[in-house]
Amino acid sequence: MGALRHKDPLFCTQGALAQLFFWRWHVAGEPSPSFRRRQDWYRIKVLVGRDREQELSYPTQLQETWRIFGAAGLMASKKTHLPRRVGAQDAETHGTSLAQISQAGRWNQSVLCQAYLTHLPRQFMRIVAGFSASPGDYFLARAAHEPPYALQKQLWPWIEEWEPRFEARARRQCWAEGGLDDDDLAADGFLKLMRRLRIVLLQDLAVLQPRHPSLPFFAYAPFNGPEWDEFAVAVRSDAVGATEPLSLLVQRALPELSGVLESTREAVLQNSQRLAIRLEARLDGIQGGLDALLQGKVPITFTGHFGAGPAVSLAPSIAPTLNFNTAPALAPEPLAPDMPVVTALAKVFTVRHVWKEWEEGIAGQPAVRVLEEMWGSRWRPGNRVRVQFCRRKVIWDELLARTASGKNEEEAVAELELLRAGRSLNWLVDELKQRRRRGQGQIRVQVGTPVPDSAGPGPGPRPIRSQGHGHRGRRTRLGRRRTAPHRQ
Repeated sequence: MGALRHKDPLFCTQGALAQLFFWRWHVAGEPSPSFRRRQDWYRIKVLVGRDREQELSYPTQLQETWRIFGAAGLMASKKTHLPRRVGAQDAETHGTSLAQISQAGRWNQSVLCQAYLTHLPRQFMRIVAGFSASPGDYFLARAAHEPPYALQKQLWPWIEEWEPRFEARARRQCWAEGGLDDDDLAADGFLKLMRRLRIVLLQDLAVLQPRHPSLPFFAYAPFNGPEWDEFAVAVRSDAVGATEPLSLLVQRALPELSGVLESTREAVLQNSQRLAIRLEARLDGIQGGLDALLQGKVPITFTGHFGAGPAVSLAPSIAPTLNFNTAPALAPEPLAPDMPVVTALAKVFTVRHVWKEWEEGIAGQPAVRVLEEMWGSRWRPGNRVRVQFCRRKVIWDELLARTASGKNEEEAVAELELLRAGRSLNWLVDELKQRRRRGQGQIRVQVGTPVPDSAGPGPGPRPIRSQGHGHRGRRTRLGRRRTAPHRQ
């Protein structure tokens, strides 16, 4: 598995590994490894026992863990396994997927994971490093200041001895001085790791020095002297006063900004839709008043004054006004706050669903019959829903005609399903239209809201415009009409 540098250098895995290697090769006096042949360094362990080719035994690990827990005042039933359990629980708390936790802990050791799914579990790594799971949240202030090379080369100086040989081997495909193992990629990778751990160790100890000045590292080079002091002050200054990069702040703010813009857009669309409905209602009222005026239902009187005599009224029995409010039923109606607005009809695939949509409603929408009776055409203001309504109206009219002729609903639906024969509803609509034009249709009942013969001012459902009458614009009502066949 991999490990990112921790937000706090005290808990950093890379920093701990760098401190271990510094102690072994700079304080304990362990000989530097030789990378000429694989057998010269492959047996060297990271956690060593009595010698560097002997691994640390489990009893020793348990004893040291007991000692650390006792010094920290920790009580736990699990000792050596506790860090793995705590890491997995912490990652799960922060929303890491179980797949990433299994991959990080190597609990899923299938051939697929070992041979092909070799990507690191980065989400898990960011969380255990003290950051959130978001990729834009990882930022180390102490890593902004690069250590001078004069300090770096004092750590593990044998890196400069072996790296040129591997570089020459990469160019010439052989050792510069000759040798047996000219393809040891692991040695080349280990040297690159040690060069990186130089930077990690210098930056982490620069931050830890004020917090833990008694650490034994500061008694050895390069962690003393004027050059180290200058570098440590610069790193601590960057860590204290550093601000996150602007690009990182923008990347983190984009989801919030997107949510605000989306909610604002939805509010603007809803307000525009409500305004359009109000304007349509006003225009319908004005159109009704103009229709009444043109049909002579509104009295118009004039009062004129001719010369010095008294005022002469051309129609003294009628008040001298031009009144558009004599027919209250035609006045503009305010928009009802509880009127549903449907932007699109539900998707249907059978005649039974079309009939259910008319009678009962589907997909959480009320019955179309109820909407038409209560609100007329105002519940379907958009072009899309108007087109859908007009096409389904052909099926509704045919079903109503068949039920009006004495058939029950199930028989009418079954007849149209038989006519459809598994084809689409659009095909059925076109077929019914063609049959009507040929005079082969059933008795059709017009879908719409009844309109009384005399448009009185009394209460009642608001009339709706007839669908499919072109420029005539006349009001229609629910009635029967029989289509006669054309004469040949």
